[in-house]
Amino acid sequence: MSSNLYGFLRSRGAASPEEIAREFLAIPDANGEARGLVERLVAGDGRFAWDEQGMLGVVNLASLELDEAEYVVFDVETTGSSAREGGITEIGAVRLRGGRNVEEFASLANPGHSIDPFVVRLTGITDEMVRGAPPASEVASRFEGFAEGAVLVGHNVRFDCAFVEAALGRALQAPALDTLKLARLLVPGLRRYRLASLVEYFGIGPNPNHRALADASATARVFLRLLPLLDEMGVTTVGEAASLRRGRRRSKRYIIPRDLPHAPGVYYFVDRRGEVLYVGKAKDLRKRVGSYFSGGDGRRKVARLVEEAAGVRYRRTESELEALLLEAREIRRLLPRYNAAGRVERAGWYVRLDLSQRYPVPERVAAPGGGEEIVLGPYGSAGMVDCCIEALGRIFPLRRCPGEGDGPCFYGQMGRCGPCSGMDEQEYRREVVQEIAALLRGRGGEEKLEALRRERDRLAARLEFEGAARLRDLILGIERLRATRAAIGAEGVCAVLSAASESGCVEAFTFRSGRLAGYRTFCLGEEEKVRRFARGVLGGRWVEPVRGPDELRIVAGYLRRRVPLKVVRIEREDDLLDAVLEMLSGAFSG
Repeated sequence: MSSNLYGFLRSRGAASPEEIAREFLAIPDANGEARGLVERLVAGDGRFAWDEQGMLGVVNLASLELDEAEYVVFDVETTGSSAREGGITEIGAVRLRGGRNVEEFASLANPGHSIDPFVVRLTGITDEMVRGAPPASEVASRFEGFAEGAVLVGHNVRFDCAFVEAALGRALQAPALDTLKLARLLVPGLRRYRLASLVEYFGIGPNPNHRALADASATARVFLRLLPLLDEMGVTTVGEAASLRRGRRRSKRYIIPRDLPHAPGVYYFVDRRGEVLYVGKAKDLRKRVGSYFSGGDGRRKVARLVEEAAGVRYRRTESELEALLLEAREIRRLLPRYNAAGRVERAGWYVRLDLSQRYPVPERVAAPGGGEEIVLGPYGSAGMVDCCIEALGRIFPLRRCPGEGDGPCFYGQMGRCGPCSGMDEQEYRREVVQEIAALLRGRGGEEKLEALRRERDRLAARLEFEGAARLRDLILGIERLRATRAAIGAEGVCAVLSAASESGCVEAFTFRSGRLAGYRTFCLGEEEKVRRFARGVLGGRWVEPVRGPDELRIVAGYLRRRVPLKVVRIEREDDLLDAVLEMLSGAFSG
């Protein structure tokens, strides 16, 4: 297992906070604190991202902005000029975080053969010095671990990477920036671009001396002088800086507003006549718009859009949800040519119980059938509906067979097929069909979900992590369906609470008779702010302009991506306050 979280997740894949606490932090029972622990661990680190299921994963380092990434600037001393024929004698590296040197790596390496006398005179590294050093393969492996999660930087970096990769027997995975090629592009007119020449040009001695750590430190100082020059050219992401060395930088990045913020909002690509070509929404406007110019998106539509665009405009919003709603409205209003997909009505999915059957079972359908049925939805994700239906089969004794055999079916022998277990039609409709409808509408069935949670915890305690993870996803699917259904379909006033992206805060979405009444973020110490908001909602104020069922589905879809969720009815202002404080205290673990 990797010694750092980035390496752990890159090799394992996205993981839940509980899995990270158990498998990486060696905390087998975080007692509901796993999410908070992991959030504190990755706070402010752009290399990590939470997905819609509440799983933490790593982002592509090339997508990071230059001022967000960590860098490992390194240098390799070798026995020759070819990685095929030569070997490593020394690796030196410095790790940069926020423009500061936070860690160093240096080790001699045994190349497995004698060092040429010319190289000895150049570097001062002798056969005697490396005789007791670890083999080059071991040093390269240690360096790879040191550099994990960072962008590689070197002067003529492909030379150094080639030797490390030859020693490892595999390719390095991180993106690499070359100070030699960047300097030629950013500082034109110099006679020479050797490392010593750049150190002298920038006046940032001491000079390199052909020892790995000293040369890596000199390269790091040069790189830090080149970063502001990249920003002046409008290059702000690692991917775009890397594409400069390949000559594939798109030339139109200047059209991005320089004041584009790291904030949610809506952006507009416009042509020379000012006509809007495309409307999009973003959690982070600067990152999202910049990604169009980093060369990382190979779609033809994006390439055509960038070539045709003459400018980018934007409107900042207070939240991601507000950006989602504004994007939908602007697409309907402007009908941009490149938003063809956004103008097509998205199909929803429903959970259907066909009451014309003797023993109805839940099924996923694309549209109501119009007959005698119970239909719940629409929901945006077919996968989530399927996950929910599978979980219902664990909670309720659904009909599992045609019922035409001589005795109970396999599931009936375990008490999991209602008809085979002796249920008549009326009992089945009362205890299965009606209970399923109540559960998904958020009007009961909590004891059924609690039994499923206990089974999940039992499997986890027995180290049956795959089964526990599957149950966790099933429970999450049901909780999301019933939470959004309860909020949007409820009479009176209710609230849906979710952990905010900002650690230690809670998002509250309030609904009145199915209409979004308001949403705010609350943190510790803001009790009076919660009370004022609750008074406003109960008094008929704070109503957000959600227009029609399409926008209500957008709100519902946004809520289904939040983890965890808690639905509470609000009859007095302290009902909301109590629920918010419960989540902030960590008592609610989903």
